[in-house]
Amino acid sequence: MATDCNGCGALFEGIPKECSNNIGGIKKIYLTEKCNVTAVTVSSPADIITGLTMTGSTVFYEFAFNKNSSTFTEVTENSAENGTELTTQTITLKMPRREKSKRDTIALLGMQKDLVAIITDSNDISWYFGEVNGLNMTTSNSEAGLAKKDFNGYTITFVGEEPEQANEINAAAVAAAIA
Repeated sequence: MATDCNGCGALFEGIPKECSNNIGGIKKIYLTEKCNVTAVTVSSPADIITGLTMTGSTVFYEFAFNKNSSTFTEVTENSAENGTELTTQTITLKMPRREKSKRDTIALLGMQKDLVAIITDSNDISWYFGEVNGLNMTTSNSEAGLAKKDFNGYTITFVGEEPEQANEINAAAVAAAIA
């Protein structure tokens, strides 16, 4: 790799304009405890996750939500003064319908110290969140709405601080992790 004037790696290409359709939103999310993933296999040079080694018979569990209701953001902050970079990953899920079984599962999520997530976006690209430091549930709100057409359910927020944005994970690795 060529280096630039700062010794950090040379800028070797720009970003071309994308002409294909690009869709916002997420379609699926799967969660498990970070300790259930013992190894992450990354392809080279594509730098895409091609496999997850799981402990015993553990898997990722799907948390279903209505379409157009849940989101993720990744905010990367750089500090020139400190020479640091940190990406804050935030996932917000809106789980419809208040009921005891969901309440109990959400309470268990809140007790977990470190979680990891696989999120499939509306472009059918999957991303692996919490890879290095894990995610934690920071808030869970329960609401019934005011009018009959208002949202009734739970809004859950997970936050993680990672050295870089989420890595892409291929479809075969996702299928193996949720089997």
